[in-house]
Amino acid sequence: MRNNSFGAAYLFAVTILVLIVFAVLKYLQIQAGTLVDWVIGIVAFWWLTGITTIPWNMHFAAKEVLVDAQTSSDKGIEVKAADISYAQRLSKRFLWAAIFLHIISALVLYLLAYYGVTVVGYMASLAALGLTFVRPLSRLYDYVVHRLQSIRHEIRYPRDDVYELSAKLNEVASKVTVLEEMLNLSYRESWASKQQEELAYLTNKLSELDKETDRIKQQNAREHEQLARRSEQEIAKLSEDAQFLNQVRELIRFVKGA
Repeated sequence: MRNNSFGAAYLFAVTILVLIVFAVLKYLQIQAGTLVDWVIGIVAFWWLTGITTIPWNMHFAAKEVLVDAQTSSDKGIEVKAADISYAQRLSKRFLWAAIFLHIISALVLYLLAYYGVTVVGYMASLAALGLTFVRPLSRLYDYVVHRLQSIRHEIRYPRDDVYELSAKLNEVASKVTVLEEMLNLSYRESWASKQQEELAYLTNKLSELDKETDRIKQQNAREHEQLARRSEQEIAKLSEDAQFLNQVRELIRFVKGA
């Protein structure tokens, strides 16, 4: 996207500069052709350096995709046959489209010059034919640079390692997802929700046991208190009985003595 924006800005700047040069030459009354010649020259410049480069870029982009697909296949990474077939079709179609655009451009510019519309037609047609070979060479240079960068990247970061790391990351992501589901308290069937319910149940049970223990303690205290009172009563009763027996014993002793 940045390259496209830069290219459009460059073409626009060149166009403005050419128009300024034409205006200056006209102001100085220097013979520089007609306005039609300059406009056709600008249009041809835009066409040959802008429009005709698009199919070349698409052709070599498809070539790069095919090379990457072949590299992945060699490493045992599955590549869809439909994608490879699509890239091959695009590569061939845009190659023929690029050649066709250059030939048509050269023919149209030649006819403009032949019929006397503009004198720049001959030079522009030659430029169109020349760019048929120059543009592929320039794009081929970019393609070779891309291949070398890919090879260097492959040496530094082998695809096997990257593929294995990606598989491990996917596995870790799956496990994290499972853990999130297990620890999700909003999901009633999750492990964390069940543990929370179990903890609440045990807490209630402990609270009930504490209450039951307090009740037993209080009951035990009351029973001990009652037992203590009965013991005191029994002891008091035994004391009274012993005193009565002593009195009977004294009475018997008195009767015997009399």
